Amino acid sequence: MRIKICIAVAALICSGLGQSASAQNQFSNPGFEDPITFDGPPFVGSWEGFSSGGPAASGNSTITPRTGLQDMRLAILNQSNAFAGAFQDVANLTAGSPVTFSGWHLTTSNPFDVVVEVRIEWRNSVSNTEITRTPNMTPALTGAYTLFTLNSVVPAGADTARCVYAIQTFTDNATHNGVVFVDDASFIPAPTTFAMAMCGMGMLGRRRR
Repeated sequence: MRIKICIAVAALICSGLGQSASAQNQFSNPGFEDPITFDGPPFVGSWEGFSSGGPAASGNSTITPRTGLQDMRLAILNQSNAFAGAFQDVANLTAGSPVTFSGWHLTTSNPFDVVVEVRIEWRNSVSNTEITRTPNMTPALTGAYTLFTLNSVVPAGADTARCVYAIQTFTDNATHNGVVFVDDASFIPAPTTFAMAMCGMGMLGRRRR
């Protein structure tokens, strides 16, 4: 009887995971169809843009969307020690949970002479402080949309992920010039160990029957 109950519970969990697989993205405005904001906190529910100003800028674009009508455009035009980017906070996370921050990006610049930085800054919402952050991922770009993926685990003391995509020219670039487009970003918490174990029990029970 207990085995049957476990199998039934596992089946419900697996069914729920399957039904929610396409709805797990925790980002608001993942396709940048709504305007990037520049109005300060709170940073949950929208992309907040930032830049060093002048020839460095972040915003929306209709030039090369991967899907929909818009994407995000980041640009630094022949300026050293400059930066531009956007970030979004995802709240109510549980320490120890695996997560994946991903998206699609391309560049129309040739030569492309800026550095791309993708990272997660782990924060505590109660103290409003940063706990730690992932090392910067510096993916290469091409003239076609390619996928970037950053996997991490929510650290102890953190309950919010600040997901950052930025470009910068602090390193010794020659022209300090580059334009980047980003689209279809996602932040997806992985199923918990318990849920995966229950799914495994369900599959085992079905095989035995």
